[in-house]
Amino acid sequence: MTAALAIGSLLAGTSPAHATAPRIPRNFLLTEPAAVKGPVVEDEEWWEISDSLSRQLEFNPCRSKGKPRDGRVAMRTITYSTSAPSGTSEQLVLYRNPRAAQDAFRKLRADLARCSKPAAVKRDRFGYVGKPLRVGDEGLSVAGHEYAASGRRLSQSDDLAVIGRRGAALFLYTANARGSGAKKEITGQARKMAKKVCGLPRVCG
Repeated sequence: MTAALAIGSLLAGTSPAHATAPRIPRNFLLTEPAAVKGPVVEDEEWWEISDSLSRQLEFNPCRSKGKPRDGRVAMRTITYSTSAPSGTSEQLVLYRNPRAAQDAFRKLRADLARCSKPAAVKRDRFGYVGKPLRVGDEGLSVAGHEYAASGRRLSQSDDLAVIGRRGAALFLYTANARGSGAKKEITGQARKMAKKVCGLPRVCG
């Protein structure tokens, strides 16, 4: 998933549209307090916090580039990397309305299907398998897989992602080389965020 992930200030303009746009409060993301505190071991761990709206989603199966234009109004991305190498990420994206968030989720699901077919993954021998997940209004649990030159799926890799949508919010959690408990951890984080995000104005109703 490392090659497929594109890791990445809140809208604070003075126009009426900006004044009424949903915002992500400071320390709202689950990993944010740890990220603000900084590395535990110098030169061995790295945190990055970004409020850029122009980043790709953390799970990016088609390795899309360019500036997304999908109705997002606020976004925060937190990434954690180690020298192992390994890493995790947490990303919250707020959209102008639930329909825009739903469209973004559907596009991501379509990209997963399109770019994980044998013909697509045959070039680099790597793809993804996604399964529906009961989190928020809709969700996906994704695992990376190695593929043979013929396109036959081989073993599962340690690249994982959980994507959920609740109302006008999309939230993503990823893990790479984080051990056997990583799937349970990021699934639990997604379920926590599915509840927490409803505390933001105009997200869940």
